[in-house]
Amino acid sequence: MKTLVNVLLGLIAVAVVAAVVLFFTTRNAEEEANEAVAPPTEKIVYISTKGVVTSIERRLTAKVGIPLAAQCPKEVSDKIGTTFRCNVRRTSDDRRLAIAKVTINGPRGQYKWTSKPAPRPTATATPAPS
Repeated sequence: MKTLVNVLLGLIAVAVVAAVVLFFTTRNAEEEANEAVAPPTEKIVYISTKGVVTSIERRLTAKVGIPLAAQCPKEVSDKIGTTFRCNVRRTSDDRRLAIAKVTINGPRGQYKWTSKPAPRPTATATPAPS
């Protein structure tokens, strides 16, 4: 009888050790699978557009000869390829004269921009009285 108890205790000890090893093995495999599935999070860095605004205002004011003000988003992502638009208005009457398109094209927020005249509002014809 004593031998049977010792054999059973030995089997229980082996089963406990096997269960512990199996638990930690599957837990590590699950953690590795979760790490492989989760995409790395890309940190978004925002930069100020004050320099862009100053550049647009200075160059377009010199080109047309009247004071202009550019209205751009205050901050944008510094990721290469980011694009945004700025409205360029005459300071005297706030009339929109141009739209500037800005593209981030360098690793430290370098940019290029182009502008085109703003579309003019179309006059709506009022029907002639009959």
